[in-house]
Amino acid sequence: MAIYNKTRQQLRHLTARLCNDLIIGTVASPASGTFVCTATDWEKADDWFNDYVEMFCYSGTGIGTSGKPTGWSNSSPSYSHVLTFKPAATLTVGDLVEMHQVFTVATYNDFMNQAIDMVAKEALINKVDTSVELETDTYQYTLSTQFLFVNSIELESSTAGVYNSENPIDDRYWRVIKATTTKIEFVKDWWTPTDGRKIRISGLASPSILDTDDEECPLNPIYISYQAAALLHQSRIRSDSIDSEFHRAQMTLCQSMADRVRKTMRVGIGGGQAVVET
Repeated sequence: MAIYNKTRQQLRHLTARLCNDLIIGTVASPASGTFVCTATDWEKADDWFNDYVEMFCYSGTGIGTSGKPTGWSNSSPSYSHVLTFKPAATLTVGDLVEMHQVFTVATYNDFMNQAIDMVAKEALINKVDTSVELETDTYQYTLSTQFLFVNSIELESSTAGVYNSENPIDDRYWRVIKATTTKIEFVKDWWTPTDGRKIRISGLASPSILDTDDEECPLNPIYISYQAAALLHQSRIRSDSIDSEFHRAQMTLCQSMADRVRKTMRVGIGGGQAVVET
């Protein structure tokens, strides 16, 4: 199990808090294009949320529903704590929603993936592949595209799923072939594949970008959230205005923290064979 396993949704909330751009709440009394929310953070004046860029349902029956807030009524006894949004959709009681004033959910997700890509060659993660099955007189096998380095290959024993971890295949007997399709090649004169046996390939891979809200990230969440926040603040610097100065200062603070954490994320490759040019 990875040390870190924050989901994309959890990382987004961490990042949004660094940008002072997150309010969450629970849906009550939903109707088409409206719902009630009485959470403390929602105790705002009428029309307070009209300039927010997105309401997004991140958990519950309505998960994935998104809309632009168009009205907020908190003073009328008949319409207290009512948010309206477009395009109209009907959520469900108990759905959890997040509200953003500055950046959309898609923007947060994109910038978090940029943060992951920035450490693709240094914050490597352990990867094991047991999908390759040997065949008689076949010496080349396709290697998973996620591998950056291969450290060892173990042969399955006569018992399915049990590998000879104490005596891996000598690394003089195999090599990585870098081509359009990357392959593991066994040296024909030195080693003979056993038909029907699987091999366990162990190595290092780049962390994958996050495609869904429930996908987990194995990287330090402090790095992801602070690096993404730094990039987001940087994107708002346009001139020498007061707003730009605020974002410039926040960018500097967030980048400093991200850089400190990034230094602890570098992984030694050991004696692994490189799969791609680094």
